[in-house]
Amino acid sequence: MNDTILIIVIYVVSMFLLDRAFRRANILTEQTLSRSSPIDALRGLLATAVVCHHFVVTYYWKVDGKWVRPESDVLNNMGAVPVSLFFMITGFLFFGKIYRRSPDWGVILRSRIQRIMPLYIFVVFIVFGISLIKTGFVIEVGRIVKEALLWGVFVGSSLNGFSDSTRITAGAHWTLRYEWLFYFSLPIVAAIFNGKLYGKYLILSLAVMVLAIPSIYFGFIVPKLALLFFIGFIPVLIKAHFPRFLSVVGHKLSSLVSLVFLIFGMFIAQEYSVAQMLVLGVSFVMIALGDNVFGVLKSNGLKSLGEVSYSIYLTHGLVLYLLFSVFKVFSFEGGDMLYYIAFLPVVLALVSASSVVTFLIIEKPFILVRGKKVYSEKVAE
Repeated sequence: MNDTILIIVIYVVSMFLLDRAFRRANILTEQTLSRSSPIDALRGLLATAVVCHHFVVTYYWKVDGKWVRPESDVLNNMGAVPVSLFFMITGFLFFGKIYRRSPDWGVILRSRIQRIMPLYIFVVFIVFGISLIKTGFVIEVGRIVKEALLWGVFVGSSLNGFSDSTRITAGAHWTLRYEWLFYFSLPIVAAIFNGKLYGKYLILSLAVMVLAIPSIYFGFIVPKLALLFFIGFIPVLIKAHFPRFLSVVGHKLSSLVSLVFLIFGMFIAQEYSVAQMLVLGVSFVMIALGDNVFGVLKSNGLKSLGEVSYSIYLTHGLVLYLLFSVFKVFSFEGGDMLYYIAFLPVVLALVSASSVVTFLIIEKPFILVRGKKVYSEKVAE
């Protein structure tokens, strides 16, 4: 328990310093600066919490040889709770794009490809390169093709037979298969809530859902996680049908409710349980409706971290792997956990800094291309 408290204290202090540092970073888009959504800052906290979680998991992996959850429920939930809230954010944002609207499915699909795939492909190429080095460049073509296909649908583990390939991403890519399944389900969701049929897009959506059924049997998809996306629908429905409720949000009492339920969710032993989802859902609904949790989620520093949160989430495993498995900056043979914990601020700083680079070089160019296309389409209308 003492280690848990120390890790949390160091994480909080590190986030305070990163917030100050990122307030000076000129990476926020005009769109992000112009809106007051607390979700932008929330993303920064969520992504860095996942880094902290995998930092702890890495220690036990290097010491015991097993990639398992930390014994501490709080440290384990520093991974599970952010993922849960990320799924809710996705549900909230994309349900808001389709509810009572006429979605342009082509634009939505292209935007997701441009937003998600360039960085993912970049990371997979790095994983492939390291895996080749670790296997002595002995290439098994048939095996690589099969494994590449699995990575293409976000269920990959080994590459070229290197069993630790998935550790290079800290296994974080597993969430992308849920994200993509949700995107493909949107025509079905829109048909249900809007009372309209969407032709070939609805057929495609239904076909993808049918094809995904075997993945449930093999354990690649856990159906109950869909509840997290559905919880994200609630704030959209409240805004549309119960706007008077918005006057409640923004008071200190709403911030207290958000914080209490979030903390409560962190102490629930069973991650991704329905109970935890519902508890976290209360906090999320309040935040999605505008609660900034005592002003914490108004910070431009956290918003900047939120801007690069996808890079933080997808590349932090690479930083952890390079530091502790390639360069071996810490000796795990007899190494004290307390000394290892001292590396947490360094890891958070390195991951955040490198994520700015990948955001600017890989993510942002595709975001700008997407923005130009959307703008030109609106002008043409």
